[in-house]
Amino acid sequence: MLDFLRADDLPPMTRPNYAAEVRHVSLWGVFANLVDGAFSSIVVAKTFNVPLLIPVVWATPMLANLVTFLWGVVVRSQPKIRTFVVLAFCAVASAASIAFTPSDWHPWGGWLFAGQVACARIFLSGLITVRAAIWRANYPKSHRARIAGRLQTLYVLLMLVVGAVVSLLFDRHADYYRIVYPVIALIGVISLIPLRRVRVRGEPRELSRLRLRLAGGEERGRWARFRHSMYEASSILTRDRAFARYCTAQYLLGSANLMVDPVLTIFLTQGLCLSYFGSYLLMEQIPAVLALLTIARWAPLFDRVGVLRFRVFNTAFWLVSILLATAALLVYQLASPLAAGVGMGVFVVARVINGMARGGGGIAWNLGHLQFAGEHDADLYMGIHVALTGLRGMLMSFVGTVAYKFCGAWALLLGIALVVAAQIAFRRLARSAPPTPEPAARTPEIAGRTVVPQPVETT
Repeated sequence: MLDFLRADDLPPMTRPNYAAEVRHVSLWGVFANLVDGAFSSIVVAKTFNVPLLIPVVWATPMLANLVTFLWGVVVRSQPKIRTFVVLAFCAVASAASIAFTPSDWHPWGGWLFAGQVACARIFLSGLITVRAAIWRANYPKSHRARIAGRLQTLYVLLMLVVGAVVSLLFDRHADYYRIVYPVIALIGVISLIPLRRVRVRGEPRELSRLRLRLAGGEERGRWARFRHSMYEASSILTRDRAFARYCTAQYLLGSANLMVDPVLTIFLTQGLCLSYFGSYLLMEQIPAVLALLTIARWAPLFDRVGVLRFRVFNTAFWLVSILLATAALLVYQLASPLAAGVGMGVFVVARVINGMARGGGGIAWNLGHLQFAGEHDADLYMGIHVALTGLRGMLMSFVGTVAYKFCGAWALLLGIALVVAAQIAFRRLARSAPPTPEPAARTPEIAGRTVVPQPVETT
């Protein structure tokens, strides 16, 4: 069952670091999955009874995306493993402090919980930046994506198991969070022990070179580099019109999904009053399973047709998913036993198709910008892409919640309109794009390289 974590097909020099990272992720994933947007939004609605904070909690991972540029500047000249451990301790401390948050301090307990989750997510976003630098140094390009894919698959499987177990515990008694979060935080601390064996290749030489350049004035200071990166990002969007149009289409599609998810969480936790397990099953576990099952099916299509034509197909799945979710919510408004049964059936189908769309969306989100980036500016293109993801996530979760408050299920028509606009934009881009060259007949790494862990988004 764990054959996907094999190391015998990796270069011998990479195996010790890879084995240490597998041991780390097998415990770290238990911790990190408890502070994601989906689970935390259910907790803030049911345990702390502040459903108005659902969009705030959904937006916290997106806030973390916005500070990715800052982390890149801060950690550049620091020892990578030590920096990783420090940031991880800060994230763990933020999550462990949730145990002391009173659930009956209404509504300020909910606000405090949202702030603690936000702190944990911001530190976790720094780990993504440091981890990418470690992988770039330790793993050859020919195997890097394969390794990342295996670790990400392990991470998702842990999410499914941990989410199910913890949600069942919370169903027994909501105050179990006072025990669960410190225990999970302790597991997060233990997960850092295997990292003592990880060595970042070439790091001493690289750090010495950077410090000498800083001392000699050849290298910009941190904030000068940050300002320069922001200037380069704005220049790219002005100069590369095709990439700017692609980002616009991505923005429309991502905005639709990021406004719909908080609405569905409110509907399940407040409208249907489902349990922790039922809410998490529908919001996260069913889509995650379908995403894992369909990634390998989407990957050959991506390599065959390119990102723009791929997005046309993939966006159709997102559209069907939101259409069905809207239909389910409207059917529930009929307020009859038959309507409730039909509505739940339609809702489950919507989440299944959402998971299928996620499988393809993860591929396009992680690799799409590479079609536009040059050899030396791929990181900058990805930074623009991630920052725009954070921006739409910060805005649209609140837009969706406010619209749902005043319009009910009809608020999802805005999401449908955004997806249709994205579909039209991708179709126009695909028509104007040059033909995609035939991919090489090499496929063993495809499933691995399409799930490279990046800041949260699959749209």
